[in-house]
Amino acid sequence: MGIVYEGFDPFIERTVAIKTIQKSMIDKSEAHEILGRFRREAQAAGRLTHPNIVSVYEYGEDGDVAFIAMEFIVGIELKEHFDKTTRFQISDSAQIMTQLLGALDYSHTRGVVHRDIKPSNILITKDGQVKIADFGIAKIESSDLTQVGTVLGTPSYMSPEQFMGQTVDRRSDIYSAGVILYQFLTGERPFTGSNMTMIMHKVMHQEPTPTGELNPDLPEALHKVVEKAMAKRPEDRFQTAAEFIKALKAAVESVATAAASSEVTLEILNSAKSLHKKGIGQSLIADFNMEDFEARLKEVQQEADRKSGMANFDEQPDNSLREINQEFLRLSPAKKDEMTVVAKPATNTSTLQRTQSGAGESGLLAGLAREAKERVVSKQAILKASQAKAGGVGEALNRIVNFFNPFIRHANNVEPTINRVYRYDARTVYANLKWKDATIESRKQSLSDTALTDHVTFSVNLCAPEPVLLKRPWGPLETLKKELHHLRLRVIDDLETANKKPKQEWLEAQLAPDFPMQVRFQGNYNESNIDVMCRNLEAFGIAAYKLAPDDVTPAFLDDFGLFLLGRSDKLPAQLRRV
Repeated sequence: MGIVYEGFDPFIERTVAIKTIQKSMIDKSEAHEILGRFRREAQAAGRLTHPNIVSVYEYGEDGDVAFIAMEFIVGIELKEHFDKTTRFQISDSAQIMTQLLGALDYSHTRGVVHRDIKPSNILITKDGQVKIADFGIAKIESSDLTQVGTVLGTPSYMSPEQFMGQTVDRRSDIYSAGVILYQFLTGERPFTGSNMTMIMHKVMHQEPTPTGELNPDLPEALHKVVEKAMAKRPEDRFQTAAEFIKALKAAVESVATAAASSEVTLEILNSAKSLHKKGIGQSLIADFNMEDFEARLKEVQQEADRKSGMANFDEQPDNSLREINQEFLRLSPAKKDEMTVVAKPATNTSTLQRTQSGAGESGLLAGLAREAKERVVSKQAILKASQAKAGGVGEALNRIVNFFNPFIRHANNVEPTINRVYRYDARTVYANLKWKDATIESRKQSLSDTALTDHVTFSVNLCAPEPVLLKRPWGPLETLKKELHHLRLRVIDDLETANKKPKQEWLEAQLAPDFPMQVRFQGNYNESNIDVMCRNLEAFGIAAYKLAPDDVTPAFLDDFGLFLLGRSDKLPAQLRRV
């Protein structure tokens, strides 16, 4: 019903999306409804300011055109992921659902019910941020734009009360979000049909196929969350999006616990199979070569035979090895945390203790048990050290967050001048830069309260007093575009048009005066350090550094902050270039 343009706001200096409708092109019988929805979208979304909702900046009408200027989003509709049958990990699905529900909770508390939550209205950016769009049929509690009896929405995601034309509230959005969660977990929509009547009948009178039947690996806890969210009666659902988030978080944590348990069980079973193949019965304590074991056993037996007057090892009963295995199981430690340890016995049999009485087996077995126990202690010590290092990385990232939150709040108020000069080339220079709109974003590795921090990202826009002239010799246009995009430098002029002009000595174009400076602190828990990725930090371009957790001290953070503010020309010495 219209065209969406990519535009540029020259006053605020930002890229925007401009959604337009040409009134004369609308059928007169539908004009009132369509324009009403268009204005409602601006009114509903315009009163909401949330990181997971597309921002609306302005609504206006100019002659035959009605328009909405809104936030420009580079992302992919969730519908495209579903159409490509992309299978999301449970943790990724939970991250997306948590952002979606957080935005809905914010919207609901401000009196706006979306009423058309569906995958095509959910954008996902390349860094995983969710953006809810299209409030065209939203219900605003203080308005009477939509009367009872009007059926609006998208059939497969509509709640039963929407089909019945009843007054809807926040619980209708919760139902639609439950349908999306169902699709995340199973890869299918719960209700489908060749026409709206068929879908409506299923939504109102049938229960969806249980998620466990479509995805047998799905735990019961998540099925119950979906079941409650999609209850036929609104009073049986989650009453708020916050309640939905809490239940989803608890279910995901139970999945993580179950997964950890299954991994331990699988490791134990694999160890058991390995030992069984080697003829060691069902012992899970040690994994060693069978020939080596029999050679040691024979040596000990022969020693016992000489002392007891027995002929030789070959005359022993056929079940002697089975009896020794039973003795091995009886004498070995039975602690649960020792059952997955892999230990190899020493090759020097003189290190094994031998008894002076009986057949001598207990000396061998006691020695093996002792070696296995020592290996367990060693493994536990290594594990504790590894956990301590991981905790050090997490604590360092938390210190970074705790520093940057008040730092950017104060710096945004001060708006300091950055004295550094950034050169794209010899003729394209950014100077006298002002600090603008700094942000800090951090994310954990999972939804758990105890989860370690995954990364912390600092961003700030640096703004020159006026647009900067790009002047360079003619060359491949696509190469130039890629360079500018890599550095996040925006062109005000149309490069395609400039390229079509009669060739002169130089290609000239105006660049926007602002560009981003970004620093990402990524927790590297495998190497027990922090990977630091920077864009346009000291100069234009990408740079990578390493940072030890112990280096993240108040002095380091102060030095780094002074550099960001332009009050120091040197990066902290703790940053080691990769």
